[in-house]
Amino acid sequence: MGAKVGADRTGTGGPLLSFWLWDLFFAAATVFTCALIALEDVAPAARFAAMAIVVGMALSWPLAGRRMALSPDARPFTAGRLALCAALGVGMVAATALADSASWAAFIVYSQLFWLLPLGPAIGAVVALTVLGPLAGAVFRGKGLIGELFPPQAVFMSLFGILVGVFITRLADESERRAALIAELEASQAQVAELSHVAGAAAERERLAGEIHDTLAQGFTSIVTLLQAAQAQFATDPDSSRRHVELAVRAARENLQEARRLVAAGAPGEAAARSLADAVGRTADRYAEETGSPARHTVHSTPRKVSAETEIVLLRAAQELLANARKHAGAGRVEVDLDYTDPDAVALAVSDDGPGFDPDDVDDTSFGLRILRGRVERLTGAVDVDSGPSGTTVTVTVPTARTPQEIQ
Repeated sequence: MGAKVGADRTGTGGPLLSFWLWDLFFAAATVFTCALIALEDVAPAARFAAMAIVVGMALSWPLAGRRMALSPDARPFTAGRLALCAALGVGMVAATALADSASWAAFIVYSQLFWLLPLGPAIGAVVALTVLGPLAGAVFRGKGLIGELFPPQAVFMSLFGILVGVFITRLADESERRAALIAELEASQAQVAELSHVAGAAAERERLAGEIHDTLAQGFTSIVTLLQAAQAQFATDPDSSRRHVELAVRAARENLQEARRLVAAGAPGEAAARSLADAVGRTADRYAEETGSPARHTVHSTPRKVSAETEIVLLRAAQELLANARKHAGAGRVEVDLDYTDPDAVALAVSDDGPGFDPDDVDDTSFGLRILRGRVERLTGAVDVDSGPSGTTVTVTVPTARTPQEIQ
C-alpha cells in the first residue's frame, strides 16, 4: 500500500494533492478524542496521559507518517514504517487502557496504518488492536474481560478502519494507474519529439541538398562549361574566349552571392531582387548568354503576387529545367512560359527541341528532377513531363491562395 502511494509521490495522480484534507481530519479527530477523554470519569493523571498519547499519535503523521507514505521506496516493510506502526499500536493500546474514550483515536491510528502498510497486514493490525485495546483497559482497571472485550465503539472503529483502508488502497491504486499513464504519455511525447526532430533534420538536409544542387552545383557547372569554351577558343577566337571568361566571372560572383544567401537561409537572389516573372526571365536570358542558344521567355496573363515559397519553387524549377536542357537535351531552342491564367494556380512550362528522353528512366536517376518533384508536391502541385523525338516540355503547376479581393 505504501509502495503504491510512494510511486506517485509528486502528486501528479491528482488525489494525493488533497493530503491537506487528511491533516485536517487528523486534527479534528484529535480534538474530538481529547474532548471525550477530558469528560471521562478517570483519574486526572490517567486522563492527561491518555490525551498526551493521542496528541503524540496525531503528530506522528505530519512529522513522519506523511513522508513515509509518499516515499519512493518500493519496499512495503521498511524499518521506519514498521517502527512507526508499532509505536502507533503501542500508543493505541496504552491510551485505551488509561481511558475508554481513547478508543476514538482509532480514526488517527487506523488511517495511518493503511497508508503505511499493505492492505492485508493493515487489516490484521486493526483487528489485533480492536482486541488488545479493550483487553488492556479491562486489565488496567480490573474489569471483567468478557464484557469489555468488544465494546461498541471498538467494533465501530474496526469497521470504519477497514472501510477507510479499502478507500485508501483504491485511492493509491488509482494514483498509481494515473502515474503510469502519465509516464507512458510523457514517454510517447518524448518519442514523438525525437521522431519529429529526426524528420525535421532529414527534411532540412533534403532542403539544403536541393538548394546546393540548384544554386552552387549548377553555378559551378556553368563556370566550368564557360571556361572550357574559353579555353577551346583562346587561340582561334580571342573575342569569344574573352566573352566566355567574363560570363564565367559573373557566374562565379553570382554563385558566391547565392552561397552567402544559402548560409544566411535567405530567399534566392533573383526572387529577392525582382518579381517572379523578372527572375524567370533573367534566368532564361542567362541561359541564352552562356549557351548561345535562343531562349524565349513569355508571360501569359497579368502577373500577380504569390507566396514567397511558391516563387522560390517556380524559380528553382526554371533553373533546374534550363540546366537540364543545357546538359542533356542538346537543344537549339528553348522556350520558358509563365502562365497566370488560372486564378488558383501558376504554371511554368519549359520546352526545348532536343531529341527527348524516357521520363520514367530519368525520374529514377535525376537527382535534380527528383528534388523538383518533392518541392512541388509539398505545395500540392504537379510536375508533368511530355517528351518525344521532337522535343520535351516540362510543366510545373503550383496552386495559389487568392486574396479576398480576387475572390470577389
